[in-house]
Amino acid sequence: MVKEISFIGFGNFGQFIVKHLTPFAEVFAYDHRDLSKEANSLGVIWLNNIEEALSKQVVILCVPVQHMESLLQSIGPKVKAGTLVIDVASVKVKPVALMKKYLNEDVYIAAIHPLFGPQSGKNGVSGLNVVACEVRYDHFDKLVHFLSGKLKLNTLIRTPEVHDMQMAYVQALTHFIGRAVNEMDIPDVEQKTPAYQYLLDIKRNLGQDSWDLFLTIENENPYAEKVRFDFLKELDMLNAKLKK
Repeated sequence: MVKEISFIGFGNFGQFIVKHLTPFAEVFAYDHRDLSKEANSLGVIWLNNIEEALSKQVVILCVPVQHMESLLQSIGPKVKAGTLVIDVASVKVKPVALMKKYLNEDVYIAAIHPLFGPQSGKNGVSGLNVVACEVRYDHFDKLVHFLSGKLKLNTLIRTPEVHDMQMAYVQALTHFIGRAVNEMDIPDVEQKTPAYQYLLDIKRNLGQDSWDLFLTIENENPYAEKVRFDFLKELDMLNAKLKK
């Protein structure tokens, strides 16, 4: 049974998800910023150096993908044999490749992507989707059991490639639209239709996500650029038809 879990990176998502983990294990957190007050208020033990975080049974990497390579280069030689390292990024192909490159063969690796966040999971995470990728972990079935049995999540087992191909539509396209309508600041008006309410909901749910998350979803997914290109092409063609 896992008794200790540490987070490296303790931003919005880390602070959101820890409350679902503290009933099952002692949770620790490290970040280059001093977030000790936030950690303590959530029942999380704050760590002052990264070496302490690496000493725990399970280490969750909760950092933007664009910073993951430099992090793994730094911590790779320090991770103990038998440690389970998990990334929770919004893309999977790149983080998995980096973990396999920089972590020793005797370090376990898994990758998960909770398909929800602080906004969509504010009323609880039971029944929400999470993707799990088996990378290098003899007890992967125990991780799946924890996600499904303890956290009550709907666990989808996928390869990193299948995950990213689908997320190019599910995330990259929807976040692209959400960021656009948020920048337009579309108004909430009395004459709105159900379809327009959907746009307002997208603006509310996605428009305020961090720029780092947006960059990760759009730039770090190898399939996202083509989906954006196809979408913009269709908009141009549709607009051209209106002028005929």
